[in-house]
Amino acid sequence: MELYNDYLHVQPTGIPLEAGRLLVATPYFNDPFFNHSVVLLTDFEEGHTAGLIINRQLPHSVHELVNDIKVDDPVFFGGPVLAEAVFLLHSFESCPEASRLLPGVFVGYNPVLISIIEHHAIANLKSKFMIGYAGWSPGQLEHELERNMWVVAPATQSLVFDTPAEDIWARTVHRLGPGYEHWLKIPRNLTFN
Repeated sequence: MELYNDYLHVQPTGIPLEAGRLLVATPYFNDPFFNHSVVLLTDFEEGHTAGLIINRQLPHSVHELVNDIKVDDPVFFGGPVLAEAVFLLHSFESCPEASRLLPGVFVGYNPVLISIIEHHAIANLKSKFMIGYAGWSPGQLEHELERNMWVVAPATQSLVFDTPAEDIWARTVHRLGPGYEHWLKIPRNLTFN
């Protein structure tokens, strides 16, 4: 019985909540939107918490879903709130409308940045288009952390932009250390036991 409890116990990481951190869904969080998701927090302040799911690639290009943006890159499901809104994560530090989340990762855009991306004007520019976002009411995320739905993890530019979407959750869990690696053996759908 003790081994069973150890297996189900979720050890908090001790990493504080703030913009630029990752929320990693525990494997026991079997929600249709957030199962095995990794959310990059874009806002964390009193009364407003928001983030973008970075590992839910949709089977469409940006241009297919957003006619006025001529980019054939894949688009990602950023979350269930404002599903028609477009968000952009990128590595372009000279966009005044963007906010820095962590080294080499910014959120926000303007028409100049969209044009740069459309014309491939900067060879090493990294970008990820999102539709919708994830949001929490005051105190909701803290309550979800207490209920072991998430753990907080550090983010890197490489994880956000260079890791294939289907590998982001497992790679993030692996980076958390040996105390979390048993999560990788738990079925994605808990009804498959």
